[in-house]
Amino acid sequence: MNNFPKGERLNNVKEIENLYAKGDKFMAYPFSVRFIYNKEQDEQNSKMSVLIVAPKRYQKLAVNRNRAKRLLRETYRLNKHSLQEKIINSSSRLFISIALVSKTMPDYLLTEQKVKEILSTIEKKIFSETN
Repeated sequence: MNNFPKGERLNNVKEIENLYAKGDKFMAYPFSVRFIYNKEQDEQNSKMSVLIVAPKRYQKLAVNRNRAKRLLRETYRLNKHSLQEKIINSSSRLFISIALVSKTMPDYLLTEQKVKEILSTIEKKIFSETN
């Protein structure tokens, strides 16, 4: 079942500050990505949380910011499953921030392509380092 429950949204201020202070970052234009991976031993705390950002700096109109966030959430929701299974099976935590950094509004196909690229890049970085 494809869903994006509240528990998968990153909204803890300390975790967000930690993500922006210590997290790894890369670009998949038109998106900027930050992530932090914590290897946990507690299986109940294993989770993957995401923060979707569309800053006013790049999208002036609230309508465009909301549309960009809606597109990102939907494409993430549909493509997160392989990475999410690996995170849960390894009993670890992953926090991701995806921010739109373009003044032009991306369409659905570009957004979906980039989200797939982002998730596969994160998966390669995490699981190639740990193995």
